[in-house]
Parts: sequence; C-alpha cells; structure tokens
Amino acid sequence: MIDLAKRTFSRRISWLLLTTVIMVSLGVRANEFRDEDLKAVYLYRFAFLIDWKTLQPKSGRYEFCSDSDNEVSLRLKDVIAKKPEQAKFNDLVQRYETDLNCHIIYTAETSTQHITTLRTQFPDALIVGEGNEFTANGGMAAFVKMNNRVRPLINLGNLRGVAFSMRSQLLSISIIEEGDNA
Repeated sequence: MIDLAKRTFSRRISWLLLTTVIMVSLGVRANEFRDEDLKAVYLYRFAFLIDWKTLQPKSGRYEFCSDSDNEVSLRLKDVIAKKPEQAKFNDLVQRYETDLNCHIIYTAETSTQHITTLRTQFPDALIVGEGNEFTANGGMAAFVKMNNRVRPLINLGNLRGVAFSMRSQLLSISIIEEGDNA
C-alpha cells in the first residue's frame, strides 16, 4: 500500500515538474498555451528523457526531423531555434537526404506504409505522430487528448528492438500500450 502511494506521489511530482519546465521553457502563461505548443515542447523534451546509449550525439545536439508542415512542426522549429547549441531542426519535406540523421521524427501521416518507410529509413529514431491510429499502425509514440489534456501515448511493443530506451520520467507521465503493431 505504501509503495502504491509512493508511486502515485512520484508520478504527480514528475507531472508537475514536466509541466513547470514546459511553461518556463516557452515563457508563456497557461491561458495562452495551445495544444500545439505543448506537443512541441514534449517533442523537444523527449530527446532528454531517452537513454540514447551509443546513439548519443557527440556534438551534444539532438536532431529533430519532421515531414509535416503543420503547427506542431512550426512550434517545434521555434523551440529549437531558441536552443541551437542543444538541437537542430530538419525539414524532411525540403531536405530529403539519405544520410540525414534524426533522433526524433514527427509526422502527421498515420498510414502503415508511411510509418514503415520512416522506420526503415531511420531505424534509430523515435517516430512520433498523432492519435491511437498512429501507434496501431506501427508508430512508437503519439499525442492523444485525455480529460482535455494532451498526453504522450507510448507503445512499448513498437519499441522492441530499438537501440534506445525510454527513461522512467517519460514513462511515468505517458499512457502505455503493450501491443506490438510494427
């Protein structure tokens, strides 16, 4: 019973800490916060909440990629522009190079074929999208709205065999799926 209380308290503290970091990072008040802003900050923070093991960038700069020209991608680009020493943004639509290195890829496309193509082309990247359909079609993580709040949805089955692992801080604030859809 005490362990359950400790875990619940730990999750609440983790959630409070992440929310505080997000609000401070963007420098906005809560009533000016949009879902796209929150998703962009989540994407940015994902890089620091993953144990990249041998994939850790030697330069210290994480590479974020997107093949979507939408509000989330634009906000992510803005967040990264404020921290050029820690991250770089690559637009996959305009910069389609075969030797491009991406740690985290955001896409708005949910088709199985598209997700499979991204997983094949970028086997060492975390592929993130939108909604339950995205993870059902092989995506690793997605954003879902639950109780009027945006939350990460992590599919552990779709993460099998990747060269990185999620840290407990990320898993504690996420909705977890067990199925393997990759």
